[in-house]
Amino acid sequence: MDFHHLSLALYEKWERAQDAIEASGLLERFFDKVQAYYCEAFLDDELTWYETVYGQDELQEFKDDAIKAGFTYTVQLVDKD
Repeated sequence: MDFHHLSLALYEKWERAQDAIEASGLLERFFDKVQAYYCEAFLDDELTWYETVYGQDELQEFKDDAIKAGFTYTVQLVDKD
């Protein structure tokens, strides 16, 4: 099998896998369970950095990074609507 046919076969397999994931609804259920947080970090009361993080692990990383760099921070829960 040459490169063209192999890459075409791999692409078609990938498409089938994507269709199966979409049809199963697993992705939507996963994203429904992950909470989003809007985070802001301040240095001397000046907004220096902001980002949206997803899940408790990313939120904890944001907090740890902010504290390590000497920032204060705020965290707001993002509505799912």
